Order: sequence, then structure tokens, then C-alpha cells
Amino acid sequence: MRRLALAGALLAGLAACADPGASPLPPPASDGPVGPSVPPAAATGDSDGRAALDIHRPGDLGFYESFNMDGTPSTERFDNLEEGKQASTAVIIAQVVDIVSISLPAGDATTLGVVLQPTDVVAGALPDESAHRLTVALPAGSTTDEEQLAKLRRRLPAQPGLWFLRQANDSFHPISPQGLFVQGNNRVETPLTRKGDGDMASEGRNYRRLSALTNEIRGVR
Repeated sequence: MRRLALAGALLAGLAACADPGASPLPPPASDGPVGPSVPPAAATGDSDGRAALDIHRPGDLGFYESFNMDGTPSTERFDNLEEGKQASTAVIIAQVVDIVSISLPAGDATTLGVVLQPTDVVAGALPDESAHRLTVALPAGSTTDEEQLAKLRRRLPAQPGLWFLRQANDSFHPISPQGLFVQGNNRVETPLTRKGDGDMASEGRNYRRLSALTNEIRGVR
């Protein structure tokens, strides 16, 4: 009798294993949810961005010699970086991507439009339509024709700049000749002004790295 009972139990177990409708074994318990992998940019932080700001490319400063901002009659001067920041619609990191000839209602001076591609808004804000591309009006040092524009396009600076911009009507202008900083050989330079007195420009030139100056304007210590 006991043998029959054992045999019946064995047959029942085999039948259950062979049953295609039988429930599979549950999977092993998870150690926890698996999060998304960290993208390389997040893993490395903004070190690549800082490196791009701090690279000096010989010849880039020469591009800005075509502009005569120190001679502008209405030139404003600021005593320090904070004053310049407060006077700006936006302070941005931007790359020069083109140059065009433009006409402005005020006066008949030759004006060039430096077309910028913003990559970072450091302070203030840009209107939505200017978030990816905007044109900055700069006075030209001489009469400009298509040949001169073509020459300038061949010399577009490869390195980005820190621009202090003010919007007036539909156009942007640097707040003054002090309103652009770029990385020089051993320090930050102000390529739109050659004046070296104690002011906003000279304060910015005290920085060795453009990334450090950018962080100062941003308020990061």
C-alpha cells in the first residue's frame, strides 16, 4: 500500500513537470532598480567647456582690430565688472560665426554686424528669438566692401568670447569697448579697447583664465 502511494506521488510530480500550462519558476529577486547609465558629459562635468574658454589661438585677436570702438563718441566707461554686468541686457559666452554689413538709423558711420552663436548665458537673459543666433553692431574702422567682408570672414576667431551686451530696439551692442573679453596668451584680453586705465577692462585683464572670469560674473566662487 505504501509503495503504491509513493508511486502515485512520483507520477503526479512528473505529470506536473510535463504540463505545458504549468507556471514557470519565479525569477530571482532583484537587488534594486537599475538606473540609467551616466552619460560621458555628466561624468566629466564642465571641464571640456572650461578648456575651450581657456585656449588661446594666435591670430584671433587680430580679427577685432577692424573695429574702432575706442573712437566712438558715445563710449561709456565702467569702473568695475559689476557695473558692466548691471548695465548689460545679457552677458554671454558666444562664438563668432559670420560678419555682415548692416545699416543703422543713427548716423552714417560704417557699421559691421558680428553674428554670434550664444553657447551660455552667464548673466541676464536673451529674448527667445536671439537665443541661438544674434547680430552685434560694431563700428568699422574704415569703409567696408564685399572684398573686405570676405577677408574678415577668412579671419573669424576660432575661440569664444565673453560678451557684455545691451539690446536697443532690435539690435545688440557691446556696452562699451570694455564689453568683450577673450583668452590671451598669458591672461584675459579686451580686444575692443587699448586703454589700460583702472576700470572694468583692467579688472578683467587681471584674470589669467577666461573661465575664472566667467565664473566671477556668474557668481560662482
